[in-house]
Amino acid sequence: MSYTPGCFDPPAMRALFIHAERFEYKTRERTPVAEEVPEGGHQGTFEEALVCFLTMEEQDEPSIPEVARAAAADVFEVANKVQTKRLVLYPYAHLASHLAAPQPSREILDELELLLKEKGFEVHRAPFGWYKSFTISCKGHPLAELSRQITAEGAKKARPTGDRYLVLDLEGNEHEVTAFGGGGDGFQGMMKKEALKEEHKASGEPAYLRLCKKFGIEWEGMSDAGHQRYQPKAALMFDLVADYAQQVVQSIGLSVMIVKGTNMFSLREKAVREHAELFGDRLYSIETDRGKFVMRYAACHEQFSMMKDWTISYKQLPLGALEIADAYRFEQSGETTLLFRVRRLNMPDLHVLCADDAMARDWFLKIHERIGKEAAALGREYELLINVSSRKALDDNKDLILDLCRREKRPALIHIYPEGINFYWTVNVEYMVTDSMKHSKEIATVQIDTGNAERFGIKFTDEGGKPQRPIILHTAVLGSIERYLYLVFDTAVMREAAGKPGILPLWLNPEQVRLLPVNESHLPRCRELAEILRRSNLRCGIDDRSEGVSRKVRDAKADWVGFVIVVGDKEMEFPTVQSVLKVYDREQNVDRPLSLGELIRDASERVAGKPTRPLYFPAEVSKRPG
Repeated sequence: MSYTPGCFDPPAMRALFIHAERFEYKTRERTPVAEEVPEGGHQGTFEEALVCFLTMEEQDEPSIPEVARAAAADVFEVANKVQTKRLVLYPYAHLASHLAAPQPSREILDELELLLKEKGFEVHRAPFGWYKSFTISCKGHPLAELSRQITAEGAKKARPTGDRYLVLDLEGNEHEVTAFGGGGDGFQGMMKKEALKEEHKASGEPAYLRLCKKFGIEWEGMSDAGHQRYQPKAALMFDLVADYAQQVVQSIGLSVMIVKGTNMFSLREKAVREHAELFGDRLYSIETDRGKFVMRYAACHEQFSMMKDWTISYKQLPLGALEIADAYRFEQSGETTLLFRVRRLNMPDLHVLCADDAMARDWFLKIHERIGKEAAALGREYELLINVSSRKALDDNKDLILDLCRREKRPALIHIYPEGINFYWTVNVEYMVTDSMKHSKEIATVQIDTGNAERFGIKFTDEGGKPQRPIILHTAVLGSIERYLYLVFDTAVMREAAGKPGILPLWLNPEQVRLLPVNESHLPRCRELAEILRRSNLRCGIDDRSEGVSRKVRDAKADWVGFVIVVGDKEMEFPTVQSVLKVYDREQNVDRPLSLGELIRDASERVAGKPTRPLYFPAEVSKRPG
């Protein structure tokens, strides 16, 4: 299997042009991929024609319109040079080393035939997928035999320009970005970055990277750029966030199907190819003996592939599907940053099928509310960057967008995409935070999709028994797992900047409690306490090293342990459950006298409703690698 990062390879159709005095063909035998041939199409005789022997290569598959346009330009040029208006398009597999699949090959031929007819040529196409005999009489002049390798590089449609930004205030008034001075520092920072392309310049390394190192989030040096590895503490945090993302989705009030799937999809599939073309130029591709595959950049492909096979009634809508999906985006290697800009990310991707526009808007707002609630739980607020696929999309959805602004009591930055791009969505909200470096960063998103149900063949049966296409909402309520962890770390950095100890939410802290025996004789009591705490679903470690207590306390604080307890002779005087413990509480940054029951009750209240997992590393500090 060969691996190719980035966008698709330059397409390379191969062509042999022969200017013929006479050309004849006749079908002999069909192959398994033969197309149906209309009456009279099994043979043909042509005088004074340019015969175009054409082979579609595998790398042509992702760019059918571009390849067809490039081929049409070449045929047009050659036909004009030899001064003929009669063309024969002859599928000829023998010029290729890696043949394209039958379906995209026929699509290219069909598109090419149409383009040439639009240019005024008399076009004939020999049947595809048949063994044929032919005779040809070449005219023999210098231009009578030409070969070409046709690439689409010069024929690709340029993305229409004319992106426009404006500010929508709470009264529905539109403002030019250069004239709007409101919204606060965070909004102004987002506006300058996104609309005016003025990124805030901050000196030094981002402080959150220190926390990545502390908890074991690193680049994997033996992989491609932009791929991370997670040491045990980080792996535990990763899985807890994944658990929490699923828990959040299941608590919104939807019926949700939890699914799992593959991470690569064939570009020979028309729906996959069209979706990939709209995504842009940050695609990974993989080549195997089965052809070329795109690495998914979200969970859309797998969920849509499943949804098209489901029998869905209007009574079951809204219906959600969720996968914690590994996704791949070919970020520039020099721009990759831990957690925030990576080439392999993990997205708790939720898609919601809605029966109509009213249902889609209702659930769009409910998801919006939950996105804001999850940010507020970390003490953060989002600014709204709202993308619309056209000016019409803004006008059609202005009441919905105003509703978002008024709920948040803040303006929105509107990005209007230029006309002429066949987007599958109408409204896309990017939820932006201003981080500790004064940079505006996207975390979560929600989007209204009006095109992919048709593209992938997803349908439901309405009240009258007729098939209908649903509207699809795309969302990642927490953002990717990586970006949620980024937000957690950045929040801790901001707390440190305010003169407080950096903390993690207790449910997410890899080691929630650590017991520090004064000497070896206190270890049995520590083990008793640890067992009780573990039965209460609290992750508890024991510093069993032969270090002094002061060193153990420093190390526990340096590790950001939630609760630190020294166990000595005093803690041995009473039965385990009756002992009053001196507990260092990192969140409150104080020592507190607590019984074991009080500690468990306090900790349980802080982690209530959140997922739990056991330690991913030895409980005894002495057994952990350095």
